[in-house]
Amino acid sequence: MKIVTDKNKIALYYKDTAVTYKEFILNTKKIKQSTKIKGFTNNMIYMENRPELLYSFFAIWDSRATSVCIDASSTAEELTYYIDNSDVAKIFTSKMQVEKVKEALNILNKQIEVIIVDEIDLNNIEIDENLEENLVINSPEKEDIALILYTSGTTGKPKGVMLTFDNIWANVGSLDVYKMYEESDIFLALLPMHHILPLLGTGIMPLLYSATIVFLDDISSVALINAMKKYKVTMMIGVPKLWEVMHKKIMDTINSKKITKFIFKLAKKINSLSFSRIIFKKVSEGFGGHIKFFVSGGSKLNPQITKDFYTLGIKICEGYGMTETSPIISYTPKNNIVPDSAGKIIKDVEVKIADDNEIIVKGRNVMKGYYKNPEATAEIIDKDGWLHTGDLGKLENGYLYVTGRKKEMIVLSNGKNINPIEIESKISSMTNLISEIVVTEYNSILTAVIHPDLEKVKEEKVDNIYEDLKWEVVDKYNQKAPDYKKILDVKIINEDFPKTKIGKIKRFMIADMLEGKIEKQERKPEPDFEEYNKIKKYLVDIKGKDVYFDSHIEIDLGMDSLDMVEFQYFLDLNFGIKEENLISKYPTLLKLANYVKDNRNQEKIGNLDWKEIINKDTDAKLPSSSFVAVIFKFLFSILFNTFFRVKVKGDEKIEKYKPTIFVANHQSFLDGFLFNYSVPLKVLRKTYFLATVTHFKSSFMKFLANSANVVLVDMNKDIAEVMQILAKLLKENKNIAIYPEGLRTRDGKMNKFKKSFAIIAKELNVDIQPYVISGAYELFPAGKKFPKPGKITVEFLDKIKVENLTYDEIIDKSYTVINEKLKLYKEN
Repeated sequence: MKIVTDKNKIALYYKDTAVTYKEFILNTKKIKQSTKIKGFTNNMIYMENRPELLYSFFAIWDSRATSVCIDASSTAEELTYYIDNSDVAKIFTSKMQVEKVKEALNILNKQIEVIIVDEIDLNNIEIDENLEENLVINSPEKEDIALILYTSGTTGKPKGVMLTFDNIWANVGSLDVYKMYEESDIFLALLPMHHILPLLGTGIMPLLYSATIVFLDDISSVALINAMKKYKVTMMIGVPKLWEVMHKKIMDTINSKKITKFIFKLAKKINSLSFSRIIFKKVSEGFGGHIKFFVSGGSKLNPQITKDFYTLGIKICEGYGMTETSPIISYTPKNNIVPDSAGKIIKDVEVKIADDNEIIVKGRNVMKGYYKNPEATAEIIDKDGWLHTGDLGKLENGYLYVTGRKKEMIVLSNGKNINPIEIESKISSMTNLISEIVVTEYNSILTAVIHPDLEKVKEEKVDNIYEDLKWEVVDKYNQKAPDYKKILDVKIINEDFPKTKIGKIKRFMIADMLEGKIEKQERKPEPDFEEYNKIKKYLVDIKGKDVYFDSHIEIDLGMDSLDMVEFQYFLDLNFGIKEENLISKYPTLLKLANYVKDNRNQEKIGNLDWKEIINKDTDAKLPSSSFVAVIFKFLFSILFNTFFRVKVKGDEKIEKYKPTIFVANHQSFLDGFLFNYSVPLKVLRKTYFLATVTHFKSSFMKFLANSANVVLVDMNKDIAEVMQILAKLLKENKNIAIYPEGLRTRDGKMNKFKKSFAIIAKELNVDIQPYVISGAYELFPAGKKFPKPGKITVEFLDKIKVENLTYDEIIDKSYTVINEKLKLYKEN
């Protein structure tokens, strides 16, 4: 079958050189003739994207032989497996890759012909006259093995997927239905052609349709945009990560100004492609001005990106498939885009959703099998010819929706199945601070592993990204999620997740990543200057872990809000540096040290002294009265006596005259009211609570706080000032009531105590009055709108004298006595 013919036009561009179709066919014939490719042999192509890759590829096909396309970034060791397994007769490679080929052959002790395409002088090869007159490239026969491509599995050795020419031709015909390719098209070959998607989509099919291909020798974003403009590119195939990066840059620009933000919202409401193309003409021109549509494949694309690009006047057509299906199973018609779907099933292909929701496929596109591996073939293709994709999905209104990966489903000990992608999508939609998220079972706990968008963190001046994501995002998700889908731990990491070459996250490697088992790139030499060394020593001393020049001060070192306060004071005492949001602006050790070096004032010699900090005067406004708290005490007494049947124990241990710090476990929204109910009126009137300003934004709520001894603070802005306010109250013979966990328990168990209460108690020598709340979590847990009736116990325990204790001893003792008492209540 004739598949490439001379159309008297440009076939491809590379490094500013144009290759016509006549030249392309002649060069292919010259490589075929000079290398003497034999029919029905396997021939490896191992090189970067370049014209010679396609010359070699079509020379192999024209010889009715099989192409074995291998990732050019494979190591020599990896290459040994591919060479040995595929039984290749020849290896086509480039000067850039040939040393790895030689090394692999030495390891194997094999003699295989190596053809270095750079060394073939095409101008000095004469071909037969009859070939020059008949300028066509022929295909293999339909049942011939045209391609062997290796899939990278999570376990075991890669498997060689055997694709017949008819498998590939089935995909060609299916896309012809959608008129995806036209002779006038110009395609940008961006992805490496050892993958079936770019090989077919930007290598084979453009030449079958006599279109034009543009190869990039520089794949930077600048080179990409320049090429799109210079060559008037009409279509590009990319993986989701590419569209995510482009989307972020465009949306950041739009959201930076109120007028563009308004126009975008208006265009979204109008939902007219022609209107959007006029309004956002500059966006289209930024991509060269000739793009008909983009194509996304390799993994699922965030539907919001599809929607936003459409609002900008640009279509993204998403497809779904796998190497074993040549690769397309479904594709989105360019005039009927449905975000979140993987398109319509292509012709000559049948798709069913199995009982366990797995997508299974039968049709002309399904591979012949795995090379020399009938056992693996039988595992994926059943006796009735159905290929089991391993993906989960559903069919609705003729469109296929991919909902997850079967092997990535998390099966809990109680038998419940969790689709992590579903949870990841929900959490990601709640914030713009997440770059990537993986939900996995780690140490038998459902865990969200998050790589933050550090640029957004910096823009929004978030100094404690862990607490922000844990409590403002994940915790809010948990409040609406079923118990078995709740995220019980959050890990924040300062690096990209391990991925395949086309951008799929290697989920099976996440645990190794968290445990530091993945080998990192060799670090550059450590800087050596005074500010860097001094700051590094401080961080090593307080965190007890390795610190590097590129360590993210919060994420990598696990700095909590109080650590940050201490660190800020260290910088102030030693370098005269005092600035808000310093860590969000200069998040790594080296960036911060360079800033300190350039901006330090006259050096101050000193050490962090919490006594000095706490005893500084503050002009913070305190609540004016407690009359609302008193009213609530009497109003809630009816509820607590009947509905909740509250029992108060140990109230005789309460100190009525000396200033005291009350600490308790934090079980529910009721806890503050329970305290008011449980203590004598005289104690209530002189006891103050802390609350975050975010919960008291309205004028009415601020009035309630001011009349109920509630001190409003911003815990993330300046904890030192918060502690000065608490100290001021204690020095005025007032009491303070604190829940050292920070937030209410989400599982009934006590969380780690923060140490601020211990610092104040120690430095002012104020006793701790621990008390335990039992039963409130079971009756009114976080996330529930209404409580249920039952029993609650509030028990005051023996006071803790702090005079001879350290901060850590105060924390440990307070936590232990409350936790042990709570356990006793649960056991009884």
